[in-house]
Formats: sequence, C-alpha cells, structure tokens
Amino acid sequence: MPERKIWKLKNQTVCSILGLTYNDRELGDLFKRLKLDCNSVTAYEMHGGLIQACSSQNKASKQLDRILKDRFERYRKDIERIPQEEIYRHIENKSNGNGTDIPIPALIWFAVRNQREDIDAIEAAVFAATHMYEHRASRFYGELRRALPCGVPENILMELTGASKTNEKLRTKCNRLERKREQLKSEIESVREDRLRITSALEEEKRLNRQLVSDLEGLGGEDTLNQTENLKKEIDFLTGDVKRLTGELLSRDRSDDVKSGELVEIEHRPEPDIMCEEGSADLNGARVAYIGGVESLMPYYRDVIESVGGTFCYHCGRCIQGRKEIETIVDGIDMVFCPVDINSHNACKYVKKACKMRDKPCHFLRSSSLSMLIRELGNHAVK
Repeated sequence: MPERKIWKLKNQTVCSILGLTYNDRELGDLFKRLKLDCNSVTAYEMHGGLIQACSSQNKASKQLDRILKDRFERYRKDIERIPQEEIYRHIENKSNGNGTDIPIPALIWFAVRNQREDIDAIEAAVFAATHMYEHRASRFYGELRRALPCGVPENILMELTGASKTNEKLRTKCNRLERKREQLKSEIESVREDRLRITSALEEEKRLNRQLVSDLEGLGGEDTLNQTENLKKEIDFLTGDVKRLTGELLSRDRSDDVKSGELVEIEHRPEPDIMCEEGSADLNGARVAYIGGVESLMPYYRDVIESVGGTFCYHCGRCIQGRKEIETIVDGIDMVFCPVDINSHNACKYVKKACKMRDKPCHFLRSSSLSMLIRELGNHAVK
C-alpha cells in the first residue's frame, strides 16, 4: 500500500501533527535544521511557515517528511496491530492501543499515512477527534493556569518530575529506615535474651553464695576463717624455716666439697700392714656401696673395692630426694660402708634403717680415709 507524503496531507492534519510534536524551542531547532530563516520570527509564525512549506513538494517538505518518518518509526509495529480506520477511535477514547505508550501525533501520522479509497473520511475523522482533543487540552490548560500559583502550566511537568524524584528518594529512605528498624528489633531481641541469661546467671550466683554461707556456718563461721588464716601464717613461717635450713645445708655441703678438694692433693699410700689386710680380703663379686666420704677419693674407693673382688657403687650422701635414694641403693647391693665424719646425718640414719629392714651388713667408719676402708675390709675378711 503506497504511503502518502506530507505534502499530500491536508493542512489541518499537518497542523495537528506539527503542533503536537514540537514545542517552541524544538520549532526553532527544526527551522535551523531545515535552513529556514527564523530570525525575529515567533513560534506561531514558524508553525505557520512549516505548514505553508508542507503544502507543496519542495526541499523543506521532503526533509521534514523524512524527519517525521524517522521520529515515529519506533511506534510502527504497535500501531500496525490497529486497523487504520480504527486509529481515530483510540484518540477519542484516550487509549494508545494495546496498552502501549504511543503519542497522539504518531497515531495521527500512521492513521493518514497509507493511501486508501476512504482516506479522506479517515483523515476527517482523525481531524475531528484531534480537534476536540485540542479543545479539551485548551480548557485544561486554562484551568491549570488559573489554579497554579506561578500561572505557568509548563512548569508543572518539571515540578512533577522533581516531586517524583523526591518521592523516590523518600521511598528509598523509608526502605532503608525499615531495614534499620528490623535490625534494631533483632538487636533488641538479642539484648533481651542476653538479659535473661545474665539474670539467670546472677540468680545461680546468688544461690551459690547462699550455699557457701550455709556451708561456712556449718563449719564454724568466722572462727573457721580465722583458723584458716592462722594456718596459712604458720605454713608461711615453716616454709621460711625450711628455706633457711636448706640454705645452711647447701652451705655445709659446699664446705665439705672444699675440704674434699684439699684432700685430693694428699697422696694416699697405704701402710704395709694395711696392704696385708687388704690382700687377705676377698669379696668374691659382692656388690659394695660406699655412701658419703670425700667425693674426690671416689676413684680410690673404687680401686680398693675392686682390688678385693667387689663391685663398687657410690653415693655422695646428700639425700635431695629423701630416703628413697638410699633405699634404692641398698636394695641393689650386698653390703654398705658408711663413714660418719664426712656425711649427712640423714644419710647415716637412712642407711642404718634401710640395711636393718633388708638384713644387709652395714659398716659405719669413723673416718673417710682409705686406710679405714681397707682396715674394715680386713675385719670383714676375718669374720
């Protein structure tokens, strides 16, 4: 179906299309685009000039036809769903067809664009609908002009746009506040739960305190506390004594070590009669322990014991771990030699008790010298 160009349309149809499509500013831009003189020309004069230019086929009308065609092309598919002879009814009923947002000038353009036998009737119906629409719009414009404080209805769109943006911001803010309110509600519930837990814990603490008070009263009340304090003081006093005695014992042991160091320098040469006594002894593999004495003479003690067939075991006499050390040694030997001159009192006591309980021979020596050990070995051989 052939298309009608804009110069084929009636002037009133062109007037409606141009008047509904372009505002005053856009008319000036269109005049410049069509290279028409718009200096000192009013909007009405530019509107009339365009209608006059479109009354015949010329360069301006051809260019304007292409401009309008490109402008309304986006609505073609939506309007093609409407029969051409029914388009004017959508203008009358203020409906844009199938719920699509189609401007009125686009409806007019496609209603009169295609050549038909009844095109004159269609164009007349479109003009009638548009003409009445223009009257209603004029009345509405007048009412707005009287009602608005500024008296400029054109500003209402800007105000509505601003109000819409403000409303959107308020809606966003309300949504944010709503989320915050929900978050605060959740936090309040959490605080309530924490409060209940704390209250429960406090009640349990009070119950335990009452139980402790009751138990304390059952044990004697404040007298028990006083006794406990006195016991603590006594323990502290005894602990101090233990530390002091331990220090004295360590000092004594260090003194004994000094003496033993001095004895190392002495060359021990047993007398001939002692050598004879040593030679007469035979331990026959017995395990012999020497507890105490001079630590630096330990190798010589070993030589003496091993020279008569014994197995040597030595302990310095310092019982740091108590009698357990001595008992362990006595369990593993056959006889004990224990000098009393260089030895701790506890060591001698532990040795005597351990040997008695285990029925092991124990020889206490008056001195830690080698000659005393050899002489005692000789006495043991005679026995």
